[in-house]
Amino acid sequence: MMSDPKSDPEYMKIGEAARFLGVNPRTVYRRVWAGELPAARIGGLYFIRKADLDAILSHNRAEPSDQADTGLMKCSVCYRLLPNETHIGAVCAVEGCEEIICTQCVRKGDQYCPDHAPSQEQLLLDALRRQKSGEIPVVVKNSIARLREINFLNRIQTRLTAMGSFLHPVSGEVINIGNWAEILEFGDDRAEIMHMLGKVVLDADTLAKNPLNAWFSARPPLPRGSKAPAIHIQVHVMSHLDEMIRNGFDTRPLTADDLAPRLVQLSEEARESKEMQMVVLASSTGWDATARTVINGQTGEKHVLPFSHGMVMIYLYDLESGELLYNNLDDRARLYAELFIPLLPSEEMEEVKTAIEKELVMYDSLTLENAVQTLGFSRSLVQKTFENLSSSNRFTLVDVPGFGLTISRK
Repeated sequence: MMSDPKSDPEYMKIGEAARFLGVNPRTVYRRVWAGELPAARIGGLYFIRKADLDAILSHNRAEPSDQADTGLMKCSVCYRLLPNETHIGAVCAVEGCEEIICTQCVRKGDQYCPDHAPSQEQLLLDALRRQKSGEIPVVVKNSIARLREINFLNRIQTRLTAMGSFLHPVSGEVINIGNWAEILEFGDDRAEIMHMLGKVVLDADTLAKNPLNAWFSARPPLPRGSKAPAIHIQVHVMSHLDEMIRNGFDTRPLTADDLAPRLVQLSEEARESKEMQMVVLASSTGWDATARTVINGQTGEKHVLPFSHGMVMIYLYDLESGELLYNNLDDRARLYAELFIPLLPSEEMEEVKTAIEKELVMYDSLTLENAVQTLGFSRSLVQKTFENLSSSNRFTLVDVPGFGLTISRK
């Protein structure tokens, strides 16, 4: 029967093993991960038998030039100091490189140290290949994320400002808005982008091709003498800014981990301000199943209750699929969903039609791929619009080998 490595003196942790061999801890990690050195993993820590280390010494397999490192280790990607080995996720994927990558960076998809990191073009080609093979769900370039951000905020703003009145979700009082422009506020996370880039100024090109996590909000005036809680409407588009800036694209839909801190923040805002929060959170790369479960709940063996708060009405918008997500069991959320549908399907298609026709004034033809990349609308909507336009006598739709669906002027 195997003894407990944590209490057995015949077992050593990575740091102890490195000092025993006189090498860097990274060398020990690489040998363990390569299967060259047997190790037991318990609670995130590796334990190595002293007998196996003695065997390495006796066969002179340790690297003599490596120096022991008894200080704190540092992630080669984010440069964060790592207090212990549980924070190490991997080493650089290039053979022979022993630079450490922390668990946080590994979760974000980092596999290489800065010296061996592929170019953005190489990373994008690899991501598109992996998407095609089904390894990853989505690839959204930073410029497309920015276009989606702008389009969505403009469409929601158009939708809201066309409404002169709506009922208060708590009191049922009629709220009249004479001029939305007077109550709208706008903002974004460009300060965070400056920090990421180490800049104090952002040029127009950087602003145009990167998502900014932009938002707008409004506090409609209540009727005179009303005792109902004030209303705070917030519309926010979210992206993984670090990945968009670093790689030029993102392959990860937002998850429950991305959503949870925002829900906590909104709950605290509602408690402190006593305001009714009506919020739409849109994701440029879509929302995954875990985020959807937070909002919709889950039935069956793993029963999960949907998020519910008397003073927070939350909607998620998936900019990849074009879905508005909310708690279907909440009658109030269902009633007010109309406020946050960007445009009716027919209206949205007309907008895409106009954009495609403008492109076809300058060019004889337009592929589906180019339209999706250039216009920033979802693939399914652009394809439906292509098919709709081809039913007229002005355009033809052909599946061109090597180019895919292509619409042309007759």
